[in-house]
Amino acid sequence: MNTDKRKTGLARLIEIAGTKRWLLIGSMLLAVITAIVQFVPIIAVYNILIELAEHALAPSLIDKAYIWQWSYAALGAFFVFGALTFASLMLSHIAAFNILYEIRMQLAQKMVRLPLGFFTRRASGELKKIMSDDVERIELFIAHHIPDIVTAVLFPQILIGYMFVVDWRLATVVLAVLAAAFYVMGKMYTGKKIREVSERYVESLGKMNAGIVEYIRGIQVVKTFTESTDAYRKLNDDIKEYRNFSNEVNLQYEPTYVGFLTILSSALLFIIPVAVWLLVGSASYAAFVPVVLMFLLFGVTVFFPVLKLLWIGSFLNQNNMGVRKIDDILYMDEIEESATPRYPRDASVEFRNVSFAYDTTPILKEVSFIALPGTVTALVGPSGAGKSTVAMLAARFWDVQGGEILIGGAPVKEIPTAVLMNNVAFVFQDNMLFFDTIEENIRMGNKTATFEEVAQAACAAQCHEFIEALPNGYQTLVGEGGTYLSGGEAQRIALARAILKDAPIILLDEATAFSDPENEGKILEAFSYLIMGKTVLVIAHRLGTITDADCILYVDKGAVAEQGTHKELLSLGGLYARMWETYNRTKEWTIGEKK
Repeated sequence: MNTDKRKTGLARLIEIAGTKRWLLIGSMLLAVITAIVQFVPIIAVYNILIELAEHALAPSLIDKAYIWQWSYAALGAFFVFGALTFASLMLSHIAAFNILYEIRMQLAQKMVRLPLGFFTRRASGELKKIMSDDVERIELFIAHHIPDIVTAVLFPQILIGYMFVVDWRLATVVLAVLAAAFYVMGKMYTGKKIREVSERYVESLGKMNAGIVEYIRGIQVVKTFTESTDAYRKLNDDIKEYRNFSNEVNLQYEPTYVGFLTILSSALLFIIPVAVWLLVGSASYAAFVPVVLMFLLFGVTVFFPVLKLLWIGSFLNQNNMGVRKIDDILYMDEIEESATPRYPRDASVEFRNVSFAYDTTPILKEVSFIALPGTVTALVGPSGAGKSTVAMLAARFWDVQGGEILIGGAPVKEIPTAVLMNNVAFVFQDNMLFFDTIEENIRMGNKTATFEEVAQAACAAQCHEFIEALPNGYQTLVGEGGTYLSGGEAQRIALARAILKDAPIILLDEATAFSDPENEGKILEAFSYLIMGKTVLVIAHRLGTITDADCILYVDKGAVAEQGTHKELLSLGGLYARMWETYNRTKEWTIGEKK
């Protein structure tokens, strides 16, 4: 990962926001005007106080028109303030929502270009948190915090500047209290320890979210084997860890937070003594009373924006951690494209002494075989032997550490990813149906296909009949939140998708393992259509379905222990023959007592 030129913290948030800079500049300019307008009622009140103080002994001399003039000015400023605030927030929200769209699309497009190993090492709850919660916090920063920061920084400056014009001595007291408050607040959000606490907080939250997602997905198992969430130890421990750490964070922040609030709430304790002392020594009480009242009324007002900055600061720390996780994905190394691309000459698949490991765990050891165009090569062997890894490596889901994989005579590392994906179709046991119509789920195999071609693929996959029986036919929504389909029906939709793609190479994780007899027959018919004239790598679970395969590879402990046709392997009397014997015995197994 190249991180040399990566910006971090507030600089990175500003860089992200800068993609919609004109909208944000407009929002910030309106926020500046809002801060100025917000100051108008203060001037109005001060001028009214002066008028009242000057004629306190002779109320009949008070200029009522002058007072009403400033009253109307304050009231008008109130309405202008509301309108400008609305316009500023509208611009910042439009910018924010567009930026969120761009970031989520960047993440989605990036994930497509990452090796599958990236997803096997991360819990889905963690990725959900990044794409949802962490991205959403950026919206809060751009839509609310940027305008708020402008007004929270600018308004105190305008007010203190005006206070210095009115009386520099009292203004100095206010400025000193404000500086002390900023100093304490800075202690709360800077320093190595605070960054470490923030990182641990985000990690703890992500871990808990991952545990919650896992818990929900496994709720059937939880309900079957326990009546209490406490028995689901991992979730329980994750929630407790987050709770305990949150309490620990609060305890660490408590001293500085209490000090900060104490300084702000006691501002008048510093202003009043100085104000009384100056009042006593003033040449005219009538002239100085409005000054004292103004500082008593608005000397504390200057601290409210500081409280807003405190609130923003707490979110910025969380934002920074979230942005770092987003950037960890966006800056992650992708599968490299060759500078001198090569293209397959045919649909052959060849492994030459291929070795592969997840991290440091060896999975495959010098695997070699050739699957010729138009042939079926079956992969069999015990669970965890590396069969699925062989199939996925053929499509370059990962890069191998040793040896070479060739498609049509071209190394997969030198074939453009788009070309490779166009040449390969996948059908796995657990096929994902997206929340969309059945028609669009099938059309994923070929986005340019007509409805007639979609229906033909569905007929070939033996699913047209049950689709037509649904209330909305091909327009029926499926996937999470849509119409429920059985495992066999969903599998046939996935087969229709692969048939429509019409790729010359098929990677097939045999899907009849969990099918009922009726579905199994229909799926096998669909298989026959799908693999016609194609190069097929099939991971076989039911040996009876691959007896006619052109070549069978028995994979054991990451190596090809035996290979040949069904008859050849049986004649060897080795590992495959013993598996075949066991498979035949299991077909005779029944539940219940023999009679």
